Amino acid sequence: MMNPFKPIFRCLLLLVLVAGLQQHTMAQINVTGQIRDSEDSSPVVGATVLVKGTGTGTITDVDGNFSIEVPSPDDVLVFSYVGYESQEIPVDNQRVINVSLAVSASQLDEIVVVGYGTVRKSDLTGSVGSVNGDELNSVSQTSVDQTLQGRVAGVRITQTNAEPGGGFSVRIRGTNSITAGNEPLYVVDGLPGTNPLNSLNPSDIESVEVLKDASATAIYGARGSNGVIIITTKQGKKEAPLTVNYNVSVGLQEPSRMLDMMNAQEYMSFYNDVYADRGQAAPFSAEDIRRIGNGTNWQDEVLRSAGVQDHRISFSGGSKETQYYLSLGYFNQAGIILNSGFQRFSGRINLVHAISEKFKVGINFNNSIEHKTSARITNGVNVEAGVVGAALQMPPTDPVYDDNGNFGISLQDLSNPVGQAETIDEFDNISRMFGNAYIDYKFFDALSAKLNFGFSRRNIEGDYFFDTQTLIGQLQEGQANKTFNGNTDYLIEFTSQYDPELGDDHRLSLLGGFGYQQFVSTGFSATSRNFSSTAFGSNNLGAGEAAQNLVTSSKQENTIVSGFARLNYNMYDKYLLTGTFRADGSSRFGENNKFAYFPSGALAWRISNESFFPEGNFIDDLKLRASIGISGNQEIGNGQSQILLGRGPVAVLDGMEFESIAPIQLANPDLKWETTQSFNVGVDMTVLDGRISGSVEYFINKTRDLLLALPVPTTTGFGTSLQNVGDTENRGFEFNVTSRNLIGAFSWTTSLNFATLQNEVISLGELPRILQGGVRFLNDFTLLEPGVPMNSYFGYEYVGVFQSESDIENSPTQANSYVGGRKFRDVNGDGAITPDDRTVLGNPFPNLTLGLNNVFKFNNFQLEFFFEGRFGYELANVTTIDSENPIDDLRNRQRYVLDRWTPTNNSSNVPSFIQPSRSFDFNSRVVEDASFLRLRNFRLAYSFPGMGGRSISGLTIYLAGQNLITITDYRGYNPDINVFGSSNTVIDYTAYPLARTYSFGIDVKF
Repeated sequence: MMNPFKPIFRCLLLLVLVAGLQQHTMAQINVTGQIRDSEDSSPVVGATVLVKGTGTGTITDVDGNFSIEVPSPDDVLVFSYVGYESQEIPVDNQRVINVSLAVSASQLDEIVVVGYGTVRKSDLTGSVGSVNGDELNSVSQTSVDQTLQGRVAGVRITQTNAEPGGGFSVRIRGTNSITAGNEPLYVVDGLPGTNPLNSLNPSDIESVEVLKDASATAIYGARGSNGVIIITTKQGKKEAPLTVNYNVSVGLQEPSRMLDMMNAQEYMSFYNDVYADRGQAAPFSAEDIRRIGNGTNWQDEVLRSAGVQDHRISFSGGSKETQYYLSLGYFNQAGIILNSGFQRFSGRINLVHAISEKFKVGINFNNSIEHKTSARITNGVNVEAGVVGAALQMPPTDPVYDDNGNFGISLQDLSNPVGQAETIDEFDNISRMFGNAYIDYKFFDALSAKLNFGFSRRNIEGDYFFDTQTLIGQLQEGQANKTFNGNTDYLIEFTSQYDPELGDDHRLSLLGGFGYQQFVSTGFSATSRNFSSTAFGSNNLGAGEAAQNLVTSSKQENTIVSGFARLNYNMYDKYLLTGTFRADGSSRFGENNKFAYFPSGALAWRISNESFFPEGNFIDDLKLRASIGISGNQEIGNGQSQILLGRGPVAVLDGMEFESIAPIQLANPDLKWETTQSFNVGVDMTVLDGRISGSVEYFINKTRDLLLALPVPTTTGFGTSLQNVGDTENRGFEFNVTSRNLIGAFSWTTSLNFATLQNEVISLGELPRILQGGVRFLNDFTLLEPGVPMNSYFGYEYVGVFQSESDIENSPTQANSYVGGRKFRDVNGDGAITPDDRTVLGNPFPNLTLGLNNVFKFNNFQLEFFFEGRFGYELANVTTIDSENPIDDLRNRQRYVLDRWTPTNNSSNVPSFIQPSRSFDFNSRVVEDASFLRLRNFRLAYSFPGMGGRSISGLTIYLAGQNLITITDYRGYNPDINVFGSSNTVIDYTAYPLARTYSFGIDVKF
């Protein structure tokens, strides 16, 4: 097989040779030296040294050393690095030049990316969280969402599937909507609406900005109410030499946690005891128990240690006219469940070319090919249970293989989990390309215009096959399915920027523009069953039974047209004003409400620039800011406001059957946007000569006109119609601080963020409450009701075990009550346990989220560790129901059931399990405290000194770890999970386990 990395290394070698030849084509002067920080004398690593007016340059090594060939003693060297003041030094006849770079006057001079532009951090009036690419890429990760976990205050990122390439759900400042989407808008290099998912190599990212309040998000109008994540990828730099960076890491993964299940002897003894307490014959003899040993550990059979590797190479540089950044990446992660994994090949090209001083063109283009092999993970029960569900319930007395070498068949109506993992194919081939091309023209210094063309396409080809070697496959005599889903969108945007000169005391910036974006999605699915032979797999659907074939297809389109404007005004560098307005029209809404308008305003006051502010105070910079505005949510799906037609009942005319077309949805021409009004106040501060900087914010987000399906008269022919009713509210505090605790040869920097959140349903219109949720024969276990958090857990409150017959007689009437059985609280006091006694059992929203990063540097060593924490919330651990009340008797259970109540163990709070009943299965024993503190990332790196030669400018080796430690009382695999994806109903049920990863890497620069 061809090595995929040979072309990369050949290109790398060729580029190094060419660069070396170029440097020796003429007699030159060799200048060496060192660049240090003027404050603590530490070396500045990666600083740029350029011959002014040329593309000749180099970068410093880990000791701050450089070596450069200068054409003439009359040349000038330019020394620069991000966050430092640049210096220009004439060469003259110097052969050694040592430079001390001063830190920029203030971190507030940093540039922050906002919607359709950038702004100095000191001029920022809205709430924006910013993370640079170096922070995101301390360890190898699959997606942007994964790298952001815990990095930004008020942003909660939950894993929906822990398998390789699995998805994440992102919430910025809580959950606003009940039925519409709650995911943020993504903007990649000016292309809105594109969630990069796994297609974007995280190492290509320069920075990520999270827009949180309406002052920041209103510029995106109808798509801004859930927040906006702006991703800026790396670009080449002007007059910079070619830099080649190759980073490779290899690692080993293992399950971060295993559930404690009964082994075979414990299992047999447990059921013998339970059956004896029931007065039934023991199912296993003493000899059976003696011979069996530990039996089959089904978790060990399906889980494994698995490898991961990540290769990244980039080429960047530029002249005065043209700058470029190109990258290639290969990522391969095997899953910790048998035969699961994810591969990605990615490439990116970013080019900017100045045709003239006024005319500039550019392109940002990303392409990726992904292959995902999934283990069968489902929320189903019995034979529909997936690999994890079956592994946790299969009796440990059952063998993996029968005497003939075939996969064993269980009597428990469960499909062999090893057989599922090894014979069920679930493949997804994903191709994704997206990018934009733009034309930028400057009419004169104050006025410029930009025309931006964007394109995105994501195609997913699914290939699924159930072999007859498994019980579920046998039921269908084999089943095959081929799917195709394509999503394409096109964008055209025009913006104009006017920045007139108003003198030193006034700065004004005006932005205006309009945009048009179209989205097209297509789908196709073909399924066949009952194969006479499974040898074809899914490659011959025609071999199935024709009567069982099922073919479906679909196509949907929607468009959005927009006009927007923004004003930024700065007076005396003290008083700041931002005003934004956007008008959006969407094809998704009713005829009477196609357009909506989203204004916002923000004010800020830099108190530290006032004459009365004392000089020499330990406070360097102090700014107060406040904002208010409105943004919208159009994520409701297509056609919700229209009459939709579909397949109707079969009509019989003259004895012949005819298919009919009939309305399947009632129209609502008044359907309109959900809108969120956001109020935000904040304080930004820098103290102790820039050693400590941070911010404190308070926000209230009120969402109105929620989209809910309300009952309508039966005379309409329909049961419900989508209407705008209801309100929700999210409010909380956010805190960020960065502290340079120690500086010098040994340095220590700490970054801390934490946020509080209170979510509440305010109104449901005329509805008193809504119950949602369904899994494992359970329904209506989450609650929507004014005054409580959205989708709070709703069920029976467990108060212990019935100790005696008199205890039963003196307790409220309860179905299926028995000594040793479950006992519940009579909430309404009517003397009986009924559905009216269900109550709020927990809140799925953390009251407090936290991110803590520490970086230590000593000489050439760097140690970094990052903790993420979430506190004050609950998670429905539905997996425990399979242990407390399995659907079939004789299924395996978690080991804690051995401590069940018996007359001699009457202090136990665990029921006796003598008389199983599903009547009260969703109760407070299922809803667990999910608070956790996790060591999310760890990295120890060593950079080799003396790498300032012409070939290798930097070499770093590192050890890294992910998910190394989790401190929690939660009993499931992972307290940070939702198997229902981005749904507001949050549960854990037989989820893919979280992996712990150890890796080693090398980072080399040429």
